[in-house]
Amino acid sequence: MNYIELCIETDPELAEAISEAIYPHVEGGVALEQVRDWPMETEWKADADGWMVDAEGARQSLINDPDNPVKVLVRGYLPQDETLETRRAAVEQALGYLNMIRPIPMPTYKEIKQEDWAEAWKVSFKPLRIGKRILIRPTWVELADLDVKTDDIVLALDPGLAFGTGLHPTTQMCAMALEERVQPGQSVLDVGCGSGVLSILAKKMGAGRVDGVDTDPEAVRATQENAQVNGVADEITVAQGSWDSAPQTGRYDVLIANILAPVIIKLLGAGMGRMGKLFIFSGILDTQAEAVIEAIQHAGLTFVEQKTILDWVCLIAVAN
Repeated sequence: MNYIELCIETDPELAEAISEAIYPHVEGGVALEQVRDWPMETEWKADADGWMVDAEGARQSLINDPDNPVKVLVRGYLPQDETLETRRAAVEQALGYLNMIRPIPMPTYKEIKQEDWAEAWKVSFKPLRIGKRILIRPTWVELADLDVKTDDIVLALDPGLAFGTGLHPTTQMCAMALEERVQPGQSVLDVGCGSGVLSILAKKMGAGRVDGVDTDPEAVRATQENAQVNGVADEITVAQGSWDSAPQTGRYDVLIANILAPVIIKLLGAGMGRMGKLFIFSGILDTQAEAVIEAIQHAGLTFVEQKTILDWVCLIAVAN
């Protein structure tokens, strides 16, 4: 099936609101891509974590540069079937309501084939190192062609339409938090598991029980497929739903929620804080961190650490 890709260029503060507005009307989720025009006169190269740095090793020196602001591309996909025009009208109506609060650009549209999307990822998705031991490789790159260290945790990934690949700062921070904190045999719940990157990493790091939940059935399918590719399909349970659909009745040792900040706040208010001992929250812009920390504390949890990459943060909390 062909798709119509809609793309909205906006600033980080509006990106999450736009994502929430269009999510019910697109297929396969919403993709957020943070972009910046790197100055050509500066020699940039990738550091060990896959981020661009200058000759002195500074990788965040331009983040708050008003002359070169961070932009976010919000993308969604509309199937070219009998629902196309209804979906498009619903998207534009939702954006119109937001526009009454603050001006936002209307989306641009282009036709894209699903197989073309996959081929485009093969050009841009390269092997990526995260933290100290995590290596994410595309399935079309052979292990023999990579510099794999003895203790590396290797995750093979074939990106699907609009699902996470580990490239986004929020996913990277969650992966690093798992590497630092998950202990062998611990139980892990991945709320909003998406493509299953974090669930699979947790299992490969030695976690015992790993459960993933997502409200999108396509995310459930993607996680199951990626778990199969990585040889852990029989060790990860995936279900459609939210935190209250998790199969374990007691607290998980680790709960990950790499989703939208307003959703995290809502789920904490609904009782998600009862489901874990250690919490890793991300999908949060730095401007939203204070509100999420307040929700963490109102849920009876203790905030212990904040990680930051570019304009995104990851918050760590523990149960009292």
